[in-house]
Amino acid sequence: MNYYNFVDRPSKQRIKEIADEFNLTVEPDSVDLYLKFQLIYREIEKEYNLLFEKFNLSESRFTILMFLFYAKNKQLLPSEIANKLGVARPTISKMLKGMREQGLVERQAALDDKRVTYIQITTKGEGILKTFLPYNYQAVSLLFENFSTVEKEQFNFLLVKLLKGKDKFKKMEEKSNAKR
Repeated sequence: MNYYNFVDRPSKQRIKEIADEFNLTVEPDSVDLYLKFQLIYREIEKEYNLLFEKFNLSESRFTILMFLFYAKNKQLLPSEIANKLGVARPTISKMLKGMREQGLVERQAALDDKRVTYIQITTKGEGILKTFLPYNYQAVSLLFENFSTVEKEQFNFLLVKLLKGKDKFKKMEEKSNAKR
């Protein structure tokens, strides 16, 4: 049997051989599709991160700026930002500190309760966001320019189905952890 390094992508035949070697019941087509999906996602993410870097942004910083730009009075509580981003409070505190140091956001004490501190987008943050957005939309448009409207709808439908599969995967993991 031939062995492969990490840059090699196994063929469906190789996937089947590995499954047989470990007595696994798998669909080689599904594994192959997942590996392609993962590779394409990583390649797109790599290019997208380069775009973010040109504007001294990250996906999280960009998302936070968008949240703040469209929030009432262009400000949110740190806990609201953490909830919207789906991260823990200590994580968001570190991110916001970096964004404050960059001048993208600032702290703003609540008028009615000085113990409450909001995070507000700065003029600099708005400027970077407004400069970045056209490039963002152009990048996304280029990714999907070879898709017809029907293909985009079909792709969206398939992504929703994939997400349902992810939920099943999560349940499987929870059962597996409960047995340990």
